[in-house]
Amino acid sequence: MAHDARHFLAAPLKPRHTLVVRVDRARVIGTGQYSTVCLGTVEGAGEQRRACAVKIPHAGNLDARELGLVEAAALWQAGSAPQTVGCFGLVDLRAAAAAATDDDGDQQGARAVLQWPAVADQALAGQGEWALVLEYCEGGPCWLWMAEHRLAMGAELFFAWARQLAQALVALKAAGMAHMDIKGHNILLGHDGCLRLADFTATKFSDQALQAVQLASPGFEPHQFPPYVDFSGTIPYSAPEALAPSNPAKPHTNDDLHKMDIYSLGVTLYTLFVTGREPYAAVKSAVEQMLLSSKGAFWAWEERHYLSTLQCAAETAPSTPVDARPAAAAATTSLLAPGPPSPAAEPPYHHQLSRSASLGGPAPPARRRTLKTRKAAPKEFRRFLSGDLLPPNIEALLRAMVSPDPHHRPDAADILRTLDAVEADIFEP
Repeated sequence: MAHDARHFLAAPLKPRHTLVVRVDRARVIGTGQYSTVCLGTVEGAGEQRRACAVKIPHAGNLDARELGLVEAAALWQAGSAPQTVGCFGLVDLRAAAAAATDDDGDQQGARAVLQWPAVADQALAGQGEWALVLEYCEGGPCWLWMAEHRLAMGAELFFAWARQLAQALVALKAAGMAHMDIKGHNILLGHDGCLRLADFTATKFSDQALQAVQLASPGFEPHQFPPYVDFSGTIPYSAPEALAPSNPAKPHTNDDLHKMDIYSLGVTLYTLFVTGREPYAAVKSAVEQMLLSSKGAFWAWEERHYLSTLQCAAETAPSTPVDARPAAAAATTSLLAPGPPSPAAEPPYHHQLSRSASLGGPAPPARRRTLKTRKAAPKEFRRFLSGDLLPPNIEALLRAMVSPDPHHRPDAADILRTLDAVEADIFEP
C-alpha cells in the first residue's frame, strides 16, 4: 500500500486516546545494552486488555535515554506505517497512579499512557522514569526463527517477507526517514504471522520529518545527541555511504537515506534466505569487516567465500520441493498471510537483545503454491535455504540492492514491481 507523504507531514500531530498500561517488571522478556523489555498489558478507549511490551531505557545512561527518544519520535512519525511495530505511546513509570484491581482481585500498578509530547518533554528534561509501550510480537525475531526453521526459508516465504519489508520502506520514505539498522534481528513476527520492523533507535530523519516531529515537541534536537550523530547501525549490514564520514555541508537527502535502507534490506534478505549466516561470517576482525563494508564488498565476498563451496544445481528443479513440515501440521499457523489474532502467551524464554525484543516463535508455514518446473543454468549455484532454486531475476534484484553505488539500487516501489512480475512467472497459477 503506497503512502502519501502528506499523511505523515502535512498536519500537526494529534493526541491519541488515553490508555492504561500495567507493567510487570518481574516478567523480563529481553535485555540489551540500552534497555530492558518487560511484559505488560494495555487497555482503554473501548479496547479489551491485551499484552504489550514495555521498553525501559536503562536508568542513568544518557545514550540510552537519547536513543529511546529517537525511537519514540520515529514511531510517532511513522504513525500507521505498514509492517512496523505498533507503538501505543510513552508512559512515566514514576507517575502517581491509582492501583487497579483485576478480575481476580489482585492489585497491579496502573499507569496512564501519556502520549508524545507530554512524557517526551519530561524525558528531554531528564525527568521521571519513562518507557515505550509497544506491540507484543510473540513470534520473535526473524533471525532466530530462520535458525530454527531453515527448511521453511524458500521461494514462497521469500516473496511474502520481501514484499512486506518493501512496503515498510515505501511508508518510511514517505514519512521522511530511514530505519538505518535493518537486519533479521530487528524484524519481528506478529501474532498475525506478518512482519514488524522494530528497533528504531538508529533512525535518521529528513529535515522535513524532523520539523514535523518538532511541532509536537520543540525540544527534540537529535543532532545534539551523540548517539544520533555517530554511527549507530550494524556495520556488516550497512551501506558503504552510511559508514563514510559525514559532510555537514552536504547532508543526506531523503532519497539518500532510503537507498541506505535498501542496501541493508538486500543484505538481510540474502542472509535470511540464501546463506543462513551473518554477513562476512568468516571475518573475525572488526577492522576488516569495517573495510569490507565501507567498500560495499558484500556480494563479491559472498561470491568468493560462500558460493564457491556449493555444488552446481540439479539439472531440473523439482516442481514440488520438499515441504517445510509434515502435511498433518498444515493447518497450523501460517506466516504467508494474516490470520486471526491469538491470545497472548507466556514468553517461552528470556534472551539477550541487540536493542529490540525477541520473543517466541510460531511453527513453519505450510506450502501453498507449486513452483513451475524449469531447467537450471549450467552454473546456477544459488538456492534458498529450503532447496528451492533462486530465480535469476531475484538474484539480479538482490545484487542490485547491495550495489556499492546507491544510484544502481532500486527503490522500494521498484522492488515491489519486480516481485510482482517474477512471482507470476515462477509459480503455477
